Amino acid sequence: MNWIRRILGRRRLYNELSEEMRQHLEEKVDGLVEQGMSREEATMMARREFGNITSLEERGREVWQWPTLESILLDIRYALRQLRRQPSFTLVAVLILGLGIGANVAVFSVIDKLLFEPLPFRAPDRLVWIINQDTPGLSGRTSTVSTYEALTGMRSFEEMSTYEAFFARSSYKLAGDANPDRVVGVMIPANFFPFLGVAPMLGRTFTEAESQLNGPGAVILSHALWERRYSSDPRVIGRTVVVNDRAATIVGVMPRAFDFGAVFAPGIQVEIYMPVVFDVVRDWGNTMAILGRLEPGVPLAAAQAEAAAVIERHRREHPEIGEANAILEPLRESVTGRMRQPMLTLWAAVGLVLLIVCVNLANLLLARAASRHKEMALRGALGAGHGRLVRQLLTESVVLSILGGGLGVVFSYVAVGYVRQLEGLSIPLLRGVEINGVALGVAVGVTVLTALLFGLVPALAAARGDVGAALKEGGRGSSEGRDHRFVRSLLVVSEVALACVLLVGAGLFLRSFLHVLDVDLGFAPERTYALRVDAGENIDTEEKFLAYMRGLVSAARDVPGIAAASITDAVPLDSNRTWGVRAQGQPPEETVGALVKIIGPGLFETMQTPLVAGREFRDSDDTSHQPVAIVNETLAKQLWPNGDPLREALQVGNDERQVVGVVADVRHLTVEESAGPEFYLPILQRGTMSPSLVVRTGRSFADVVPALRAALAQVGPDLPTAGFRSLEGIVDRALSPRRFFVNVLTAFAATALLLAAIGIYGVISYSVARRTPEIGIRMALGASRRNIRASVVADTLRLTLLGAAIGLVGAITLSSLLSSILFAVTPSDPWTYAGTAAILLLVAVAAGFIPAFRASRVSPMAALRTE
Repeated sequence: MNWIRRILGRRRLYNELSEEMRQHLEEKVDGLVEQGMSREEATMMARREFGNITSLEERGREVWQWPTLESILLDIRYALRQLRRQPSFTLVAVLILGLGIGANVAVFSVIDKLLFEPLPFRAPDRLVWIINQDTPGLSGRTSTVSTYEALTGMRSFEEMSTYEAFFARSSYKLAGDANPDRVVGVMIPANFFPFLGVAPMLGRTFTEAESQLNGPGAVILSHALWERRYSSDPRVIGRTVVVNDRAATIVGVMPRAFDFGAVFAPGIQVEIYMPVVFDVVRDWGNTMAILGRLEPGVPLAAAQAEAAAVIERHRREHPEIGEANAILEPLRESVTGRMRQPMLTLWAAVGLVLLIVCVNLANLLLARAASRHKEMALRGALGAGHGRLVRQLLTESVVLSILGGGLGVVFSYVAVGYVRQLEGLSIPLLRGVEINGVALGVAVGVTVLTALLFGLVPALAAARGDVGAALKEGGRGSSEGRDHRFVRSLLVVSEVALACVLLVGAGLFLRSFLHVLDVDLGFAPERTYALRVDAGENIDTEEKFLAYMRGLVSAARDVPGIAAASITDAVPLDSNRTWGVRAQGQPPEETVGALVKIIGPGLFETMQTPLVAGREFRDSDDTSHQPVAIVNETLAKQLWPNGDPLREALQVGNDERQVVGVVADVRHLTVEESAGPEFYLPILQRGTMSPSLVVRTGRSFADVVPALRAALAQVGPDLPTAGFRSLEGIVDRALSPRRFFVNVLTAFAATALLLAAIGIYGVISYSVARRTPEIGIRMALGASRRNIRASVVADTLRLTLLGAAIGLVGAITLSSLLSSILFAVTPSDPWTYAGTAAILLLVAVAAGFIPAFRASRVSPMAALRTE
């Protein structure tokens, strides 16, 4: 601890040493004076004998100090003084660094949450999702209750659980203790939360009795609903509410950190949890998402083999279940696997931005170092070695980088906070992103690395050389040294090349996104809105249900401003399910899986889905008339490639239904994915208890909605009418991941372009300033202002063209990695590359115009006088 005390009290020790040396010197002088010398002669003699006091003090101080730490502290103090003398340079450099480092830390935080950080569950590395078919859509990935029950006896699994996966299409009416509210809920078994290792913040989980048929009603609230509806009242436990007209007791409240939707249904806020009753959902088909936790040490391949054997035996014993499968997939891969390549692409993009920041700052420091070259050379002549000078300049870079890193952390907190509060983004785990210790560690590492990247080249260039060379480069009439010009030009070329790669990537993503927006969805989402109108338990007969649905549609159609209205049980891009169908007369093995929609009359008119042949459903298509169906073009071509579908019948399970219409394909699963086989059944013949009212307005929805709500309240007084969703919003949510990546990548590309423009402007402007005498001489010898401007712009274009050529070659090489996430655009899209080159050239000309104009305004006489 002595060395710590010495460092902290070094100024007192230094003062005492100086005072002691002065006393020794005075004693020597006094002794010489007593021997007969004058005081002036005695002082000179004493100083000669005593030696250089400053040098002696420095050697004496080394006894008390930790030389390396002391030297570093002195370097830091000197660096701070130098930066304080040039506030404009410091401010610009810190802002650029803050932007680059902040973007890197923010993007890393998102990537760490999505790809690297363990899922917030118990033993997450052993969790798997057991899917039925590795196909798009929930119906392919979900299984039946009987499949779940067959798998629960597997030895490879420590435990298993499940949940009803189609919860997003069945919002619930919550009432009984306040105004009716429309909430999203999911049905889970009693072991679901213990399986995940998540405990309620208040209350308890479900009991087995609550999961039985006719068992006591129970509900668990999300933390967000508890805050919103119950004002965080801890006495809510035990309170009775009504969920879809059935009484239930609030038995628990989940903690804030638990977000079911963020993991299992991105973009959807789950607000209540209810016990699933297997005896009720057993006949619903493939509706259960099955999760399992492997036994410790059991490899995935071994569990897969056992699951395949179990399912094969189950199919033999229960042939009615059809083509059941059990494909094991790590839960992490199921949740975020599709985001891996886009996120890594985003990480690469932000890394390029950081490199451009480093190159830009290296150019700024080279310009600054040129003005300090004489200072560095003179310090070297006075005894400072090259290593000492390089260390001093690197210290300045580190100090600058630390300031930028601090600002970058602030920027990253703001960016992450903004991303977390974005609504409707169907990107998993995004709401849980935070700046944690790992992210701060990355910030420190990026800060140090950045300091080395942008500081090393200028430090080596500034510390190199001698006094004579420095005076030649710094004297009057001299131009910038060739070495400096070459290095700065090389940095600008690198900056343009990196910006070119980013612009090409952003251009490919942007063109892909524009192609996605041009996709024919098969319906018109503009001014179209949907409201969940599921019937309550008091509507317990088919007659009541049909009367209720007809009443709602009729009431909506009578509202002024409503152009059309109908009913559907599945809004496009929002929910889906698959049933097996085949053409009448075909064997069961010819059955194909097709999306099924149960709809009311007039839906295609409301959705503006083109009718290709036949007719829509009518009010007369009820249970008293012939069973009918409508198929889409894809299913019609698949089942009757050479026939007329309107003359055929569709086999749906045991029902034979006459095909009465063919409609255009509708993209129900994703915007990017082409429509598959689909068919429609009339709601008046095949009722559903969770339909949505769909309305199309002829004017602003805000003008229509008060009257619409009042009209619907006349039919269903307890109907929560505040839950209208726009189909445009649903489409936006489906597009949200692609839009998110396009927006972020475009922002990075714009930043890179701006930094490249700054770099070009800085180099050309500095070159013009250094060449002012040369320009003056050329103008005195007859060069016109136009020739001078053309010369400067030509220098700009040479650097830009070289950088663009290198960048385009690099972009062609790297863009092939993006082919799997592009849509209707090839990685070598010529329009993107041509547009990138044009943008770079325009920006380069704009960046070089001001220096060129300034050069053409040089006065020959003033320039020659400076000589």
